[in-house]
Amino acid sequence: MINSQVLAAAREKARKSKRKVLNLLPGGRQFCDCTECYGKQLPRSSRLIDKHRRDFGRHPTSLHPGAPCAGSAQSTAFGFRSKSSAPDTATEDSNPLMLAIDFGASASVSEPLAFNLTSALDDEHPLIPHSGSGFGSPSHSNSQPGSPALGLYLAEQAPGSNMDLDNSLAQLSDEDSIEEPTLGPTTPAADVELFGRLLHIDRAVDIPPPLRLRGGQESDDERSDGDDQDRDSQDDEPNPDPLEEVEDDPPEMHVEPIELGGEPDVPGEENNGIPAHDEHPTIFNIYLRTWVLYAFRGVTHDVVQAVLESHKATLLAEARRGDFPAEYIAQIRNMATTLRALERRIGMDFSDLITIYSLCPLPQCGKRYTLEELSELPDPQCVRQVGNDRCEGMLYTESTLTNGTQKRTPTKSFPYNSLPQALGRLLSRPGITGFMQHWRRADDEPVNEDVPPPLAPEDWMNNVDQNQRFGDMSEAWGWRCQGTGLERTWDGQEYEDVPIGETPLALSRLPLGLNLGLNMDGFQAFRGKFAATGTYSVNGVYIVVNNLPFHLRMLIENMILAMVIPGPYEPKGYAFDQVLEPLVDDLIDLSRGINLPVYNPQTRRIEEQTVYASLSSLLVDWIARIKCTGHAGVASEHNHCLYCKMRQCDLSLPRGYLSEGFELRDPHEHLQDKCRWRDAPEEEREPIRQETGTTFVDFDRIPGFYSFDNCPIDAMHLFDLGITPAIVKDILYSPGMLRKRHARQPADETPEARFNAFVRRTYFPPHCSRLPCELSKMGSRTKAEQWRNLRTILVPALFEAWRIGDTIPDANIPRGGENTTNFKVQQSLAAHLLRRRRHAHNADGGDVDNMPQIQDCASSRNPRDYIACIMRYCVATHGLFQHQITRQDVADMTALLELVGVGFTRMNVHLSPSFHNATHIGGHILRYGNVSGTSLNRFEQANRVLIKINTNGHGRGVLEATMAKGWMRRAESHRYVKLLQSIEEPTEDDLTTLDALLDATKNGPEHDFQRGVLDAVLAGEAPIHGLEPVRLATQPARVDFRSVKHARFYELMVGFCNDHNPFDNAIFYGYGREPEGGVHLSPRDSTLSYPNFFRYGVRYGSAGHSRGYRARYGYIDNRVPVIIQGIYESTVRVQDQEHKFLAVMVQRFVVPNPQPLFLWNYWGDFMGIHAWEFEHFGPLEAVHPDAFSGVFALSDIEMTYGHYWITYEMANTSPTNRNNPR
Repeated sequence: MINSQVLAAAREKARKSKRKVLNLLPGGRQFCDCTECYGKQLPRSSRLIDKHRRDFGRHPTSLHPGAPCAGSAQSTAFGFRSKSSAPDTATEDSNPLMLAIDFGASASVSEPLAFNLTSALDDEHPLIPHSGSGFGSPSHSNSQPGSPALGLYLAEQAPGSNMDLDNSLAQLSDEDSIEEPTLGPTTPAADVELFGRLLHIDRAVDIPPPLRLRGGQESDDERSDGDDQDRDSQDDEPNPDPLEEVEDDPPEMHVEPIELGGEPDVPGEENNGIPAHDEHPTIFNIYLRTWVLYAFRGVTHDVVQAVLESHKATLLAEARRGDFPAEYIAQIRNMATTLRALERRIGMDFSDLITIYSLCPLPQCGKRYTLEELSELPDPQCVRQVGNDRCEGMLYTESTLTNGTQKRTPTKSFPYNSLPQALGRLLSRPGITGFMQHWRRADDEPVNEDVPPPLAPEDWMNNVDQNQRFGDMSEAWGWRCQGTGLERTWDGQEYEDVPIGETPLALSRLPLGLNLGLNMDGFQAFRGKFAATGTYSVNGVYIVVNNLPFHLRMLIENMILAMVIPGPYEPKGYAFDQVLEPLVDDLIDLSRGINLPVYNPQTRRIEEQTVYASLSSLLVDWIARIKCTGHAGVASEHNHCLYCKMRQCDLSLPRGYLSEGFELRDPHEHLQDKCRWRDAPEEEREPIRQETGTTFVDFDRIPGFYSFDNCPIDAMHLFDLGITPAIVKDILYSPGMLRKRHARQPADETPEARFNAFVRRTYFPPHCSRLPCELSKMGSRTKAEQWRNLRTILVPALFEAWRIGDTIPDANIPRGGENTTNFKVQQSLAAHLLRRRRHAHNADGGDVDNMPQIQDCASSRNPRDYIACIMRYCVATHGLFQHQITRQDVADMTALLELVGVGFTRMNVHLSPSFHNATHIGGHILRYGNVSGTSLNRFEQANRVLIKINTNGHGRGVLEATMAKGWMRRAESHRYVKLLQSIEEPTEDDLTTLDALLDATKNGPEHDFQRGVLDAVLAGEAPIHGLEPVRLATQPARVDFRSVKHARFYELMVGFCNDHNPFDNAIFYGYGREPEGGVHLSPRDSTLSYPNFFRYGVRYGSAGHSRGYRARYGYIDNRVPVIIQGIYESTVRVQDQEHKFLAVMVQRFVVPNPQPLFLWNYWGDFMGIHAWEFEHFGPLEAVHPDAFSGVFALSDIEMTYGHYWITYEMANTSPTNRNNPR
């Protein structure tokens, strides 16, 4: 027995020799468990064992030192841990692929595990059990506490050791702990099951180690590599533009500052359409090319005038020498020579469409004035009375012009683009109303009389089966439940919406019932004189017509910029309502029906028709959501959630994420609370806001609109900018879950280094413009696309980071020294969690003696617990992001998201409110369709158009009006492109003008359409109406099949022509004798080679071409990955007919045999993650471009039994909806 004297002597000797106490105690020598010595029972000193571990690594299946073979299959996911005394008969070099476990009868699995594996599965619904919440019963964890027991566990298994060593080692401090913790055994086959079919079961997790436990890895003053990185270390870098440019951004546009001092000129007859189109083509082309110089190249008014006068003088000189028609000469003499006249001639004068309003510049006021009201004021002071005081804001400055006229310039103003007029311009375009009817089916025929009332949500639920797929907004229940023809009134007791006629009108049954979405997004306008003294925040307000197909809905020319809210600061309260009032007034009028000009395809004329429009959705981010709905905000204790009444302190407990316990807000009751706040005196409003969590905003005047109920969650901000960064940075990286496992672990073998290396070597397809970077450089400025791409590969990346051998071991990650950044972050997060739990404890009336303590809030350090929650998150988000989804899918994925929050709270992880908000997204999908339909990504791109407009350094309202005018120019430029492209026999001058337009806009309309096509395909709208599925690159090269580079493809091309031969009596041949009916495919001059091609908006490229190399991978058929070796188009003449054959030369990836055992295997088909032989390809084959069905990301993992490629589905463009197996 080891007494206190022996222990004290060992400690003193350890201090002098700087060795570990355990090595100087009886029984301190152990069997080495490195990969070279494991199983040989060779006793070694601790120092030698440490050296072997560093040099050779620990054997992944070692259970403890002294055992020749650790074999009993154990499962530790979700807290299971069993020990078997029977040794495993597998040898050291056994292939883990062959160690499959029969979970129904295997004796190596403990009884509790075997019972749960066989009893927890449900045959009818394998993903979610029949209980309403979708959770199985929690199982009790058999796991032991972490590091304090490591020494005990080590000692009690050592041969010849005294069992009383337990109590002695229990007295050791953290500094005396062993250097590297023993790793609990796991098996790949068990992980496949536990992280597969059992992922949906709510399991207990390992007991988190005490917060002060550091695992003996470092002294208090030590720092591990990377601990000196701040949580947002990249914040030290220069502040980049929050809307960073990408390759396909529209170019900078130059727009003149709008004159606000006087009345605009009265528009004449020539403003209708494009008057210059009736003039001679040469003059029209001159106008367009000159306008391009001004709008896109930044030339001044004087330069425009000089260019036009020069062209006019040249044409007149030519007319004197030539025989020009008199009409042409008259048009030359009448040419526009100023910018103002030019814009009128080409239909780019928007002075009659934009209304300028003046605002009081004081943030606490913001009263709105028309320019007419401004001109009638006796003095520049704002006339608004606040109590007994008059507002001190100065509305305008006055200056005297050279002719003596007094000019008043508003101090602050903003532009408003009349919504009815903008809708009228949109509906006047030929074909647009036809696109708006694309969603109608047999039972959706429009009616002009006796319009039925809208359906109830229960009608949709009863008609749509649990497994029936839906995707677009028009297929969800909210589309046919949207009513119009209402007015919001007070009946003496409460506010309610009553029909103007006998019943409300179903918006979907009206001939022109427009379903509108509104986006409001702020950005920093870094240009102008105000940027030098601080930020200048500008908000664009966009309207989209949801009736349009997705690929057309979000194009710049089909979006309406309703207004640009001025900076430098965002308006609040009364000021915000003043800005919105003109737009809200128009929305109220549209909900009652107004007459607008509409193009009639039957008569081919523009005629007036009654148009109804209702605002069905606010498509905004979290900050704008608070402002637009009047919500109290995420910091509120009682009203942090916009959709339910869950208290914020409950987010520290599982009940904060279980939807069956949510008390959802009632829209009608919420409206009464808003009106109660509005009607209350100023001094009583704040208590009402604290009680109800809401205030009245101007949107609440719109009939049928109920703030939070019409504000769907944006998946991009929730997941890509919310939960994913929180998991990676706040839950994993900052608390040190990717830190060193032991102090002497080489820097390139730490989990963080392995994670970063995995991300670096991952290939992403070219449509992924922003790629994830190193963990230390990802922070608050990381783009949503980077987080989204990282989420795609997150589970395999973490598996690579944490695995030892072929599995993630069951052992805690050290917390780090007390002075390390990781440990301080853990302390801070534990304090936040403790504060929440104490609030919840008090709210529940808990006993003071049972008050939660800081040690109860230490987070888990077991990576297997984390990977389980992250697996649930990745599976759920992948399922919810599908473009075609079922009600059952929504229920299943929402249940997994609930388990994410439940699991993390049981691991004592402090969570942001985003994890709770995620549990509400399922209901929004049922109402608004797939998450693509409510995504804000395209609105972010719209803001880039405003940012790139050259405002000539002007600020205040001039800046906003200039932005609005520039937007309309950009949106209308598509008309000229379409007009020139419609010319049947264009001249060289026409083509030159077309090229100038396309070059100036960087193929803007064309590129936007192609990008819209890709987004539409990802949103489930393939095939696209009228779209050519395959588009080839524009610069092919002539091929000589006799050259070494192309020779191997010649016979394949000949065979492809025969396989796709449309002729009955023709046989294509290459080398050799001509067969009967033979048509020779010449190895020269018959074939072109292309670097890439597009199919449904996705680019595929040739690995043998520099311009196609980045797009060299793709899927064919049903997710079969291939590498593209060449793209060839052969032209042959058969029976005096010319025919083209387009073939893609590919090599398929090779399926591994046997399949490797990864913990995500069960979900592989569902998530599109599959393993293939590393750098092995099948034989060359020729396929048609129509076979391509998507692209993937690609990385690799080297296991002990083989090296594998891992593919991740990134885009599926198959025209038919596939089944997603689970």
